[in-house]
Amino acid sequence: MVGFTTGARRSAARRRVALAGVALLLALGHSSRVWAEQRLALVVGNAGYAANRLANPSNDAELIARALAATGFEVVKLIDADQAALKRAVLELARRLRGSDSVGLFYYAGHAAQVDGENYLIPVGADIKEAAEVPIAAVSLAELLKAMERSESQLTIAILDACRDNPFPSATRSLTRGLAPVKAPTGTLIAFATGPGEVALDGDGANSPYSAALATHIPEIGIPLEEVFRRTRRRVLTATANRQTPWEHSSLTAEFYFRPKTAEPERTARGPLGGVSELRLAELAAWEAIKDSTDIEALRRHVGAYPDGVFAELALIRIGKLERQPTTWGRILTGGVPAAPARSAAESAFERAVKLEAEANGPATLAEAAALYRQAADGGLAAAMHRLGRLYDQGLGVSRDLAEAARWYRRAAELDHAAAMAALGTMHEYGEGVGRDLAEALRLYRLAADRGDPHGLTSLGYLYAEGKGVTRDVAAARRLYATAAELGHTRAMYNLALLCIRGQGGPRDLAEAVRLLGSASDKGHAGAMRELAFLYDEGRGVGRNPVLAAELLLKAFQAGHKEAALDLRSRSQSWSYATRREVQRRLAGGGFYKGLVHGFIDRKTREALDRFAAQN
Repeated sequence: MVGFTTGARRSAARRRVALAGVALLLALGHSSRVWAEQRLALVVGNAGYAANRLANPSNDAELIARALAATGFEVVKLIDADQAALKRAVLELARRLRGSDSVGLFYYAGHAAQVDGENYLIPVGADIKEAAEVPIAAVSLAELLKAMERSESQLTIAILDACRDNPFPSATRSLTRGLAPVKAPTGTLIAFATGPGEVALDGDGANSPYSAALATHIPEIGIPLEEVFRRTRRRVLTATANRQTPWEHSSLTAEFYFRPKTAEPERTARGPLGGVSELRLAELAAWEAIKDSTDIEALRRHVGAYPDGVFAELALIRIGKLERQPTTWGRILTGGVPAAPARSAAESAFERAVKLEAEANGPATLAEAAALYRQAADGGLAAAMHRLGRLYDQGLGVSRDLAEAARWYRRAAELDHAAAMAALGTMHEYGEGVGRDLAEALRLYRLAADRGDPHGLTSLGYLYAEGKGVTRDVAAARRLYATAAELGHTRAMYNLALLCIRGQGGPRDLAEAVRLLGSASDKGHAGAMRELAFLYDEGRGVGRNPVLAAELLLKAFQAGHKEAALDLRSRSQSWSYATRREVQRRLAGGGFYKGLVHGFIDRKTREALDRFAAQN
């Protein structure tokens, strides 16, 4: 089962950058009032009738059960159920759905019959001689739907691959062909393998044409519920040479996706240092305003606003020196303001290097920054060793040399530099520049996390979430991500948002996911932009807004996100027409596109995207 819950979770205490340690962190619980969303399914396959035995319903039930389980449903499966077992299972499903923010699904493959405009599911073992006996010996579909409706679940789905032939040849004159049309109660979708009054095919293979098609489309990512059944209908029409037309009746009031569009968690990353962006320019301006400040809180605010920024480490160095400065030292007589601590030559070189790196005016500038970092590193400054390691790691200003990067990371880590510990841990995790050693990666991540480093916390969380080198513990991963997210770490925000969307390691919380993705997007995280675009496109956790979805998707594309590029260029069908139209409108508004705004990403639109990418 994938159990989901919603509800806000907020930390009551402010955390400073230094933490008490991972052992305490993993012991912390997070309590809040939440409402559970469950996906519950009852799947029935009746084939073993004494007369008119069917070939495929048991196979079909197995197939559909697997498809539903893969999309987060807790499945109860019944094969060859008699009347008592079928009624008992329906009652239990309705009870479990009652009073919860849940999705209930009932699937039935087997014989069914229509008597006096009412539909009945035929249990195995039913001894029926006349049509008048059907309401007594069978199970009323109307009563089944009423039981599910009374549960007040948020969504009910009933799927009937039934009426494959007449189960009672002796009662042919008193039975109506096929099943009767059914009106779906509010919040319900009812799907039939074929239209009212028609007979479904059992199929020549292991599965019926309908169930085989449905099981193909249920696991597809980013497809609304109604589209799943439209695609199923098209596949069945093709498979049966138009002899069978599936049919649905829907009174849904909200969107539902068997598998919503969601990305994979972002693996441990070291991220580029160079490059000019709006966020980098804003950080540079903010630093210029406080670079000579002795206000510790102003420096802390800068770190909080730009935790992954190029000046964050320099601000932390300043904070450390100011905190160690005696309160009676160097007061200026005119105002009683403490003088700025003297800067060492290493620190001065480091500061110049950071500014050059932030400006990123080309390879020569980065080479000059690398030389200054080496000067500061030779002066014993661990932060400079870490920065120099990253330049070697990414080949910026120097030739890329992973072994040299690892050497500088190790030197900084030996001086207790937490970010260097995390970076060296990543190299051990993937065997880059050093031998692959998950135990050593885990040790280094824990050391970095103990010191409050958000990279260490996030990377450790990733190992726990994936069960990589450690017993899988998604709840622990979620807590680690949450702590790093509070420190402003965008990768932690993104990964935590995915867990909140999926309800893994804790409650399903779309509102919190939207908040986290919004914060990460504002800080320039392209993956968060794309994920938030998913939510606005589908109306999950927020109101459906194709304008914002298109804006975010194009921003992710502009930032060079590979999946966003694929979304726009080659798999645009997974996005709504409305969002695709807005993409074209925004391209047209920027002068990149001159075609019709029709919602199809055609050659002209792709050429416009090329121009948009080249411009940005």
